[in-house]
Amino acid sequence: MLAFFAAALAAATPSPALEASVPWWEKVTVTVDDKGKERSCLYESSLSSAGAEACDEGTAEDVNTAGSGKSGLYSTVTFERRFSPGRLDSRRVQPGDKLIGRNVMFLTIDAEGAIASCHVVSTSGDEPPDYGCEDARKEQFQAQASAEGGARQAFMTILAYGHTEHLA
Repeated sequence: MLAFFAAALAAATPSPALEASVPWWEKVTVTVDDKGKERSCLYESSLSSAGAEACDEGTAEDVNTAGSGKSGLYSTVTFERRFSPGRLDSRRVQPGDKLIGRNVMFLTIDAEGAIASCHVVSTSGDEPPDYGCEDARKEQFQAQASAEGGARQAFMTILAYGHTEHLA
């Protein structure tokens, strides 16, 4: 299921260069019914004032919903990317959500907005996301003029979490 993460963000992510000087987040939330059929797919980003948007048609189809759950339930899985310049994002998943997997990467971003270095510093959960340094290096950040002329340092947290709800 987590192989879906990079594809989901790639399909839903706006094309402009990402901001490297302020914290931001983006997430894809997929809800499936007890038969494994997608009920909704939403993309949200702190970088957009548009609010939640429906995912592209093919995005949620890539979710591997192996098996079916108990009748009368919805399962929601959220794939999230959090960017924190200069410091580690210490937020946790909300009570009631189950952590599926998390990768934390330490990044340096050069003056041209490219990832100069990337190191996975932490991995947790039963099924860590497949989004890693190779995927992060494909990102382009807005070029920033720095008084020191050095690279910016940041952390990127990739996580997947979910919960199950009874149908109303």
